[in-house]
Amino acid sequence: MSNPYIPPVPPGSTPLRELARAVAGVLALPKPATTRGEITCLRITRDRARLVRQAMRDIPGDRETETGPRDVMVAVASLREHAGDLPGGAHDHAPQPS
Repeated sequence: MSNPYIPPVPPGSTPLRELARAVAGVLALPKPATTRGEITCLRITRDRARLVRQAMRDIPGDRETETGPRDVMVAVASLREHAGDLPGGAHDHAPQPS
């Protein structure tokens, strides 16, 4: 992971809740797809799903010990960091007719 900062678990939350929020945030697209933008929408969704799958694979890693709260928060930090590198959810790239 490139980000050494691991955020603390917010009061009243748990590492798994934070992971669920991070996953939902990565997978959410702010605009619905139009017929014209469907292919681009699928590509954006695929890229976001790859990021989530990678984070899920990184949690258990190659260790034989059970995953602890810190490991989950590392995944949360990584997801949030890499989500900023993804293209936005604006997937209708065809210009509007004048």
